[in-house]
Amino acid sequence: MLKLDTDKLTKLEKEVHQKVSELVAENDKLKIIEAAEICEVAPSKVSTLVRKLGFDNFKQYKLYFSGHQIKWESNQRTEEIQRLMLFLENFDEKIVDDFVSIYHKYKKIIIYGLGPSFISAEYFAYKLDIVSDKNIKVTHSEDYAEQMVDDETLLIVLSVTGKFSSFEGLFQKSKDKGAEIMLVLEEYVNTQNSLADYVFHLSKFNQSDELLPFEKTRTIFFIFMEEIATKLKYG
Repeated sequence: MLKLDTDKLTKLEKEVHQKVSELVAENDKLKIIEAAEICEVAPSKVSTLVRKLGFDNFKQYKLYFSGHQIKWESNQRTEEIQRLMLFLENFDEKIVDDFVSIYHKYKKIIIYGLGPSFISAEYFAYKLDIVSDKNIKVTHSEDYAEQMVDDETLLIVLSVTGKFSSFEGLFQKSKDKGAEIMLVLEEYVNTQNSLADYVFHLSKFNQSDELLPFEKTRTIFFIFMEEIATKLKYG
């Protein structure tokens, strides 16, 4: 809704508005630079004026005062924003409770990720370290993870699609040493043949298939991590 309010205009702005509104009524092709020159002000002054009156730009101002229909700019959300809103609207808090109940079973936590997921893993380790007293490590090295795991370890692997790399070699060696494995995926993929003991699919709203795994966002990971940290802190 457009609500013209001239009370917020300065004396000079009111004078400019009076003159420019009359000019565009006679000439709807008038450019903002021309209007500014006629009024002996800077174009930025005219731009500020039209925004104060509730218009998005000078073009809308001209359409309105020349008697034409205004074409309002579309406020369409990006595909990613739409996806995230769908995720939030359908967020199931049970997944947080399930994660926390599993997390409490282990003394040692190793978080593993590759590429951008490793950065997410580092942040997750930081958040978990603040709200719990467990031994938490983070790595992108399979060799390091294999050396560190034991029968008191939960190995948490973060991956958007599970397709960045095959984790099954790491999983097998970790299970041979008695560790258990949690695979946290943002998107849904078929994991029926995985050696992981626990699999979490965080969202049923996938990112574009045109994006490679390293090009996809990790926003849902971070939302999930914050919910985990809050749950661990306040119960």
